[in-house]
Amino acid sequence: MVLSDLDVFINLYRDGDKFFDILKAVIREWRQSPWPHEQERASYAEELFSQSLETYKEYLNDAHEQVESGFSTPTDRKILKQMEERYAYWDNKLKELTGKKETIC
Repeated sequence: MVLSDLDVFINLYRDGDKFFDILKAVIREWRQSPWPHEQERASYAEELFSQSLETYKEYLNDAHEQVESGFSTPTDRKILKQMEERYAYWDNKLKELTGKKETIC
């Protein structure tokens, strides 16, 4: 038995919007709950949201380096621009949800 077999991977490009939407709902619904276990879940969702955005940002930074070094096509640049827009949207959404003004990255 290998406990690492229990890892879950989410493709943030393909499924990021759904994933962030679920976390957003959990944070909104359970943050104000009178129940401590629901507040803990909201905190965990916020942590997952933040970590996922950090992963997304790291990928964007790597992609920018590739573009700057000339390893890209017009389609790559278009996808990168779309990803940057999605990142900015979700970063702002997390700031709204948490009331934080500073960037997470």
